[in-house]
Amino acid sequence: MTSSAPKTDSTDVMAAPRRTRLMTVVSRVAARPTVLIVAFLMVHLWLALSGRHQYGAPFGDVTSVYHLWSFDAVRYGTWYGITDPWVYPALALVPMLLPLTLWASTGLDYTFSWLIMVTLLNVVALGVFTEGFRNERRMRTAWWWAVYLLLLGPVALGRIDTVALALVVIALSLLEHRPALAGLLLAVGTWVKVWPAAVLAAAVTSFWGRGRRMLRALIAPGVALTGGLAVVAAIASLVSGRGFGGVANLLGFVGGQASRNLQIEAVGATVGLWRARSGDGAVVYNHEIYTNELISASSPVIATTVTVLMGIMVLAITLLAWRLQRAGVDRLQVFAWASLALVTTFIVCNKVGSPQFEVWLVAPVLLLAAVRPPRWWVPMALTSMIGVLTQVIYPSWYGYLLNLSAWMLWVITVRNLLLVVLLIWAVAELRPRGSVRAAPRSPLAR
Repeated sequence: MTSSAPKTDSTDVMAAPRRTRLMTVVSRVAARPTVLIVAFLMVHLWLALSGRHQYGAPFGDVTSVYHLWSFDAVRYGTWYGITDPWVYPALALVPMLLPLTLWASTGLDYTFSWLIMVTLLNVVALGVFTEGFRNERRMRTAWWWAVYLLLLGPVALGRIDTVALALVVIALSLLEHRPALAGLLLAVGTWVKVWPAAVLAAAVTSFWGRGRRMLRALIAPGVALTGGLAVVAAIASLVSGRGFGGVANLLGFVGGQASRNLQIEAVGATVGLWRARSGDGAVVYNHEIYTNELISASSPVIATTVTVLMGIMVLAITLLAWRLQRAGVDRLQVFAWASLALVTTFIVCNKVGSPQFEVWLVAPVLLLAAVRPPRWWVPMALTSMIGVLTQVIYPSWYGYLLNLSAWMLWVITVRNLLLVVLLIWAVAELRPRGSVRAAPRSPLAR
């Protein structure tokens, strides 16, 4: 027998270097600060322009509700969450007031002023995350953030959640060298929109073995901020002649959330939507809190169940993270997966399922991409698919969901299943895996 060398296709030999050169050029361009900043701003501009007149009014909360609340604060001294009970934590009113100030001083309308504010906040967060646009790997990672905003749609800019996201991204980027400032930003974010508390809990649990100084830096700012707000609320309530109800107003958002019904976009409402299509239940608009709810015989039980499940999941995830860091597993990997698991729990086990909740996922996914634990890219892929389906649901074809159209019910079912898969994946990554990994690295590895 005669042997012969395998044949080589000359086109493959030529194509490989070309692909390599192309990937190198793309990588270099993606790491250029000017290109990233311009692309990031163009994404925000596109979302701002498309969202102003899009079906479903993705900026409706900003145009009407946020504007009204901030106007009440300026005109009548009604500081929601301090002098009056409110559905949001008290500091949420601060970013709502800033566009009103810009509007009064420049003549720009309130919604446009809001969009300018959140765009600037995101650019600042982008700059901090990329270390002043000097960290090339993080700049390449940040392109996913821009793409994800496009996938999720205008609602990514049209809610108070965007402000909380910027604070969390900045906090994650400062955690190593400025833990006290990071703790303060996470505390402020929690008093803007509750979900940053999930990231703070993940940080405290994951760095428990790092020493009292680290824990004190993370926890003390939040305790001081909460105490300060309680004092302000009590004084403001007395001065306004409303008695001693200030602290109750400060915590009013807890009761406000507890009294809500099951929202149609919530993961827990998935089966109920299919049953409502068959006549067992209905979609009802709640004029008091401006949302669509699923009303059926089983919806109150489901709402209670998912709330209890959230508490159980939070305890279980923090325990898993604590055990892993005690066992010597890389604390940064524990922190990254625990952050994703807890944030996703806040979405999956929530009787409110507003589309802007999906913007919360940006922070833990960016953290995972920076730390780069094994299989870090899986949540990025899952989250991207979740973003696309969420925009299909709202605002693009929201009317079909209200009418319980079969194809839309399949869309929201798949989206909700992907959220559950994302949660399961993150929790699975917190399981003990035999050998102990390397010692802790920098919180946002280069």
